[in-house]
Amino acid sequence: MLVLAVACVRRERRAADPILPPRLFTRPGLAVACATSFLVGAVMFGGVIYLPQYLQVVRGHGATEAGLLMLPQVGTMIAASTLSGYLINRTGRWKVFPVAGCALVTAGAVALSPIAPDTSPWWLAAAMAVLGVGTGLTQQVLVLVAQTSVGTGDVGVAGAAATFSRTLGGAVGVAAFGAIISARLRSGTPSGQDPGSLLGTPERVAELPAQVADSVRASYSAGLASVFLVAVPLAGAALAAVLLLRETPLDTRG
Repeated sequence: MLVLAVACVRRERRAADPILPPRLFTRPGLAVACATSFLVGAVMFGGVIYLPQYLQVVRGHGATEAGLLMLPQVGTMIAASTLSGYLINRTGRWKVFPVAGCALVTAGAVALSPIAPDTSPWWLAAAMAVLGVGTGLTQQVLVLVAQTSVGTGDVGVAGAAATFSRTLGGAVGVAAFGAIISARLRSGTPSGQDPGSLLGTPERVAELPAQVADSVRASYSAGLASVFLVAVPLAGAALAAVLLLRETPLDTRG
């Protein structure tokens, strides 16, 4: 992967009309926006992918129920994104939103780090809501930051770069966090058994021998707790990055 990244940068530097001009990353605003999008994307997608599986495998909810129980995170994320956009349009000020958002993402990851099979549903919903508000206040504003960091002719490329960074962070986060959970399942369940074969619908988990099913639930919860422990420094690094940004008031006229 590293070799491909280096080859991509070399190719883009030599291309007459590069897809993602390397010169743009000399702009501190764009570089920080992309780095922060990558980090917050990893945390956000980790939660969106593995929390529903926790709700099914560990808590025994069906797919529809698990989806509805994700509303505290998804709903607050949409509401926070909409509200931040409205306030930025009214005031022309934007820095407070990614700063508050990254702080809330960090707090949400901390709150979810002790997750266990018997975690209170209310605590879980509140922690997911904090995580949702944090990502909602952060992600779309970072696209705006990227776009305002470059000239008019590069606005589209800058916005795409920030969005791509978020998606790339999500892909890396999902893969890395999945490896953490798989390793925990492998060490916490009967030897010689493929961890993936132990997961599935709540009915499938319930069909396992009681001792094995309890081991799967405990191991998955421990793995997810480790995921959020890893997410804490990632979110903290994102917060440190956005604090370095220099705010330039936006022109809200017309």
